[in-house]
Amino acid sequence: MQKINKTTYALAVVLVLAATTAWSNLSSYFTEKEEVAVVSTDESNSFLSKITEEFKKIENKDDKATIYKLFAGAASYLEVCESLDGTYQFDPILARVQNSYGWNREKYPDFTDAVSNYLVDVNYDDPKPLTTKQERLDFAKIFKNLAEATKHE
Repeated sequence: MQKINKTTYALAVVLVLAATTAWSNLSSYFTEKEEVAVVSTDESNSFLSKITEEFKKIENKDDKATIYKLFAGAASYLEVCESLDGTYQFDPILARVQNSYGWNREKYPDFTDAVSNYLVDVNYDDPKPLTTKQERLDFAKIFKNLAEATKHE
């Protein structure tokens, strides 16, 4: 029997936990839908426009699909996940998922910079609680916006 790579095992555990959490919260997701507070400034819209502009320069359709799925999946997960106490807990999950999806951030530096600038603008790095449904929806909105900016044919 082959040894299971520690990284593969850790990723499998994270994915199982994420799927379990999402599944257990699915019924409340469909029964209680709160409005997402859209805090949009002209500046954040210009950051999203820049993301779309840089995303359109990516020629590889598989890379485009991977990037979109990452952002859309993050938004969907955050909307229903009740196991995170704060935003600080999500970054390690996002990093592991990015690695598992195979998104090479260095491959598209201008796109990566545009995403980073948007995340700074929306204060992604400022720790916030995720104890209420509204807080989760507000945090998920960051990734919904990124998914919207990276929609492709």
